[in-house]
This record gives sequence, C-alpha cells and structure tokens, in this order.
Amino acid sequence: MVITPVTNKKLKQIKEFLHKKLKPERFEHVLSVRETAINFAAKYKADLQQVELAALLHDCAKWMSNKILIELSKKYKIQLDQIEKENPALLHAKVGAEYAKDHFGITDLDVLNAIRNHTTGAKRMSLVDKILYVADFCEPKRSYQVADDVYRIAEIDLDSAMLKVAQHKIIRQIEDNLLIHPNTIDVYNTGLRLSYKKKKEIEIGK
Repeated sequence: MVITPVTNKKLKQIKEFLHKKLKPERFEHVLSVRETAINFAAKYKADLQQVELAALLHDCAKWMSNKILIELSKKYKIQLDQIEKENPALLHAKVGAEYAKDHFGITDLDVLNAIRNHTTGAKRMSLVDKILYVADFCEPKRSYQVADDVYRIAEIDLDSAMLKVAQHKIIRQIEDNLLIHPNTIDVYNTGLRLSYKKKKEIEIGK
C-alpha cells in the first residue's frame, strides 16, 4: 500500500476546493464529519491522517450532476451495478474515490476505499471504512433523531453503531419504496454476526 504524504498545504488545497464547489450546508457537513471521524479515530486508535483525508474527501464529487457522474464513471472505467444505473447519485462515492486520486494525488488505498464505501458500505470494511460510514451518518449537524442514538452507540461500540446505521438505512428505503443496495444488506448481516459473536463471547466469559 502506498501512503500519501499529506501536508498542511494539501489540506488547505482540499478545503478551498470543497468550499468553492459544495453548497454551504454540504461543506459544513463535511467539516462536521471530519471532526466526528477524528474523534472516533482517536478512540479506536485508527490512523488520524487517513481518517481526516477520507472524511474531507468523502463528498468531493457531491457537487456533480448525474450526467457528470456517469461520464466520469466511464472515464474511470467504474463498473456500475443495476442499482447505480437506476440511481446515479450513488456514484458520488465511487467517482469521488477516483477523483481524489486523480485531482489530489491520493494513493492511500485505505483512504480511497473509505471514500468509495461511505454510502452503501461493503461486505468487508476496514476500521477507516467503518469510522467514515458511521461519522457520515451521525455527525452533529444531522437533523434526524437516530443520528444522536448512533453517535452515543459509536462512543461505546463502533460495530454496533455500524449495524444501527445499516438497519436504519434499510428501514427507510423500505418505507420509501426504494431499492436497497446489496452492500447495505451485507453491512447489516456482517454487523449482526459480529453482534452475535460478541454476545456469545460474553456468555462464555461469565
């Protein structure tokens, strides 16, 4: 794995780009995700530089129209699944990872994968993946009540918070008659298995 050296100049460049391209509320969300993710990274002993970069860049393609996202998907040779074809807005995650590499020289695979997986999650998620996935959902500027619940859970058990996020996304998508991405179901199933495993370990330890 190649680690991208990150200077203050690079971080400033990224922030200036985001401030210019994103709507004000989206930019504030990104900054809040960054702060939340760094807090979780400190707690769970993740690499702070990786987490900060992933958090800052996770929505770097959010300003793009569906047309641009589709065009860049072709440019970057991103394979689209059926749900992404029907809902191109989801592509901001995959396109964002390639855009971060192309425009900001990010080569750290942990950072790029976290950006790529922050919306739908993935069957196998690294610590950086999990932190960004949860922080994006529960940062304090989120207005829905469950965000506060997830934040409190994340301060105790990141895997349980990840499960709660996937569960909420699935419920909402069912209620709104929306297609559910298979990756979200994978996150839910993985989280549930981890929960069962932890409960069993606790019972054995008694």
